[in-house]
Amino acid sequence: MLERFKTILVTTDFSELGDHAITHAFRIAADNGGSVILCHVLETIVTPSPLYAQYYPTDLVTPEVRARAEEDATKALLERVPKDPPFSQVPHSVRLIHGSPSREIVHLAEALKTDLIVISTHGRTGLKHWLLGSVAEQVIRH
Repeated sequence: MLERFKTILVTTDFSELGDHAITHAFRIAADNGGSVILCHVLETIVTPSPLYAQYYPTDLVTPEVRARAEEDATKALLERVPKDPPFSQVPHSVRLIHGSPSREIVHLAEALKTDLIVISTHGRTGLKHWLLGSVAEQVIRH
């Protein structure tokens, strides 16, 4: 049985590896007559404990800063859409969401009933991987 990927969700963190995944997603969509949902997750900043809140830069969570981050991220996503045929002819949309990257990617994929998630990994190893894991690995688990 041949799988047809009609709705493809691709995520990027704007790293070189993350951007490389975008090309693959558009190639798969072009080959399958599908569409691409290009997504970036803005991580939610956790409110600090009141015990050390005076050391926390509160200007990072103002509505103006949040709006600017959303605007910049949306612009960056649109700049990453391939411009050359046949990829330029692939239907696509852009999604910007807030929260925990792995959790929000899984929720979006479920809500949109995507057929495929294309995501890159940073390839952390050793202690960093053990402590932090990877968003890609967490998405695969869920």
